[in-house]
Amino acid sequence: MKRSITLLVSLLIGIGGLIAQPETEETVERTPDGAVIHRLVDQMPRFPGCENSDKPAALKNACAKDKLIQFISNELRYPEEASKEGLEGMVLVSFVVDESGQIQTPEVARDIGGGCGEEALRVVNLMPQWIPGMHEGEAVMVRFNLPIHFKFQANTAESDDETTQYKLIWGNARPEGVPKAELERLSEETVYVRDLYGKIHPVSELELEYERGLRYKRVAGDDEISEQMAKVIRKAGKRSRIILSAIIQGQDDFLTIRQEFIVR
Repeated sequence: MKRSITLLVSLLIGIGGLIAQPETEETVERTPDGAVIHRLVDQMPRFPGCENSDKPAALKNACAKDKLIQFISNELRYPEEASKEGLEGMVLVSFVVDESGQIQTPEVARDIGGGCGEEALRVVNLMPQWIPGMHEGEAVMVRFNLPIHFKFQANTAESDDETTQYKLIWGNARPEGVPKAELERLSEETVYVRDLYGKIHPVSELELEYERGLRYKRVAGDDEISEQMAKVIRKAGKRSRIILSAIIQGQDDFLTIRQEFIVR
């Protein structure tokens, strides 16, 4: 089956807007000259394009997220080297949005090679001026960690239609929010795939990815949640993401059914 290249762009959502939480719970950092860079503020910076509206802040934040994803999707190109080598994965770019909304000191915090880090950094450097973050009534500098996923995805009508016929089920977990208190129980649940007619399809292989700020883990296994996966699930922090990918036999080929879950 032929494959075409599709870029999947993913952002973590946090309090007050778009934010990827750092590994530690500290909310500020200091530059060598003593300037304060915040990691969590009353109103996070926003990508521009959604300010001419009387909508509540939450809706503006959602609009800004969509605008940012659209911008990255339009500008990002799969590097030739990464394409030839079949490299996939997450690149994490860290940058500061200053008091005027300018992007400062962008850097690649996590790379997968093949030119993907350089490409992600190039696109971040193309970003327009943001709406600055606010804290205690003042514009402040805010740290952003932006994860960008490079992934090959089948793009024929046949494969797209077939993939959408399946859904990954993990106990009673809802993708939009899994309570942290439920993770202990869910770590022992069976992951399965169901089609539109309710038929259960056996899982050949299961993969777990965990993302929280700069932290990223990937654990591959057999057809069920392994003990290593269970440990990752039980230790997952709030505002992190657990991504489960199950491989099943489709009509003509193996298919990967993927589902993301946000920990609340």
